[in-house]
Order: sequence, then C-alpha cells, then structure tokens
Amino acid sequence: MRATNESGMTWHGQINRTIWEINEAIKKSPDNPRLRRELLRAQFLQHFEFDKAYHVPRDDRTFLFLHDADAPIVLLLHGSQGTPAEMRELGNHLHSRGISAYCPRLTRTSGKDEPVSWESWVTQAQIALESVCTCSPAAFVCGLSLGGTVALILAEHAPLGGMILLAPALYPRMGLKARCLQLTRVVTPTVFYHFAGWTGEVLKAMDYARKQTRELKLPVLALQSADDRHLSPRGLKFLRRRAANPDSDFRLLTEGSHAIMRGAAKAEVFEAVSGFVERNARAVKVVAAVPDAPAAEPISDPS
Repeated sequence: MRATNESGMTWHGQINRTIWEINEAIKKSPDNPRLRRELLRAQFLQHFEFDKAYHVPRDDRTFLFLHDADAPIVLLLHGSQGTPAEMRELGNHLHSRGISAYCPRLTRTSGKDEPVSWESWVTQAQIALESVCTCSPAAFVCGLSLGGTVALILAEHAPLGGMILLAPALYPRMGLKARCLQLTRVVTPTVFYHFAGWTGEVLKAMDYARKQTRELKLPVLALQSADDRHLSPRGLKFLRRRAANPDSDFRLLTEGSHAIMRGAAKAEVFEAVSGFVERNARAVKVVAAVPDAPAAEPISDPS
C-alpha cells in the first residue's frame, strides 16, 4: 500500500505538485535564488523517495549537500559500476568548503533488470545538469569513469563554469583478454554486445565521446592515476590536445588506482577539485559560502 499524507495524496504526488508550484513561482520571479534552490531540493526529494521505495541502501541513494546562500554547485556523476556512495566523501569535502554538491543515482538496469543503454545515462544526467544550472550561475559537473564520459558529452551544451573529469573512461586499458574481446567486437559486433551487456554500453559511450569531442572551450580539470588498471592514460592526452582554455589542468598521478577519490591520492584529488571550483566560480562572481557558524548538516537523508 502506498504511503499517503493527511490529505490522501501520495508522497510522490505531493512532491510532483510542489515542483509544479515552485516552477510557477519561478515564472513570476525568475531571478529569485531561493526559489531555484527550493526547486533543486524538491527534485532531490523526488529522487530520494524513489530510491527509498526501491529499498536502495542508504549510502547508495541520491544525495544533496546544499548551502542556503548563493554558492557554487557541483553535479557529481558516479561510475558505471558505482553509486552515489563513491562520491559522498568528495561531496562532504566540497560542502565543507562552501560549495554545494548534488549526486543523483543513475540506474544501470530497467524495471525488467535489463541493462539500459548508455544514452539513457546521458538523458538521466542531462535532466540533473539542467536542475543544477538553474540552481546557481556557477555550476560545474564532475564525473568519475563513465560519469566523466557522460560529463564530457554534455558539458559543451550547458552554461557551466567548468568540467572535472576523474579517471574519465575514454580508452580502456587493454590486456590480452580484452584485446581478444575487442577483435570479436570488430568481427561480430552484434554477438559481442549481446554478451558484453553493460560493458558493451560503456565502450559505445567511449567511442561516441571520442568522436564528438572537438575543441574544449570550458576550463577542464582532468585527473587520472598511472596505476589505474581499467583505463589507459591515453585519455588524458586526448583531452589535453583538445583543450582550448588556459585555465585547464591535466594531471597523471603516480598512484591512486581507478577510484582516485578513495586511493592514496585522495587528499590531492579533493584539494584539486575544490580549488578548481573556487577559482572558476570567481569568474562568474559567485564565491563559496563561508558561514560564521559551522556548516549545517547536509541535506542527504530527509527520512
């Protein structure tokens, strides 16, 4: 039985109505920053209640760490085999530096437990990116692995202050087994993608991102570890060749593994990300929120 409030409306229906009401208010006061923040908060609750209804573990659910004042905001996109849990510590770090962070859970499977296409991930991320760009004039996107690939696909089509790519999935690191699979992909692509499942979708996304990426006019921060066993550092070289903004920064870290926000270089990664956001947010005259009192508890679990 669905949970309802005192008026008999389901929580899902109530949140949808709230989103509609805020959108109507924004039409009347389009420059009201409080309304834009309330809209993002309502959209977060919509995601959160969906995660909760499907019994997604608490740490894996969508999270939002939102400052009440005008502040830069970063959309965090997790990796293909991950969840928001892998981005949560980075989100906490950004919030402590006066930067809001939003990380939606992107679904890998449909309601029938079949792998979704990589285009579905792009669509899910695009909806979240539009919400973030509405919330603050200093919006950024930060993606890990496939999340970085999706960020690269979308970034040039949104009013962003910059793009952060952590171990972006552009070139797989090819061992003997992978090279044999790649040969199968060339000879019989239909059979390859049938057995590869979600992995095949990741490779498709890599191919598309490499083909459609030309000149990168946005400031770009790209970090990867030399001991990443999944992805080749060729991705960094690819991005560096296409970077057109002098504020871009490309670093190949000596160690840190694939999930570089959790590896040996975690502190360096966190500082690089927050510093990049702070520098480029000033370009659009938005500074990180620095309250006199300790920061309020992030809005991550309204239950």
